[in-house]
Amino acid sequence: MKKTIMGNDGILIDDGNATTLSGMVNDPKATADTDGQKYMRAGTLLTSDKDFSLTDDGSAVLVPTTDATTAQGILLHDTNIAEGAVPGAVIVAGTINRHRMDDDTQKAYTDELLAALKVSLPKVAVIDRN
Repeated sequence: MKKTIMGNDGILIDDGNATTLSGMVNDPKATADTDGQKYMRAGTLLTSDKDFSLTDDGSAVLVPTTDATTAQGILLHDTNIAEGAVPGAVIVAGTINRHRMDDDTQKAYTDELLAALKVSLPKVAVIDRN
């Protein structure tokens, strides 16, 4: 049985006022854990070589990025990618709570990244509340 790492309260503050799009997500650089599973964590910044908001045929596969200037969205849920690219919910507008992300993902949200994110994803606000 595959273990799950989900269980956070969700990174979105107000689901009803957020916009998510479905897209294919994958991380070719991910390594398997001791159970042979690979995970992308909620809050991961995502990019693609195509504009995924303009295609819904699965050809724009979103992958993690640390370059907020190229971010096209933020992964909504922890996602198991052990079998390769899978559908995932991608936040393109809304308020997310950095405090609800795992520690490693939280650390990626530096002041510099947050400033760049305001340009690439202007409809996404990041807060840090308990």
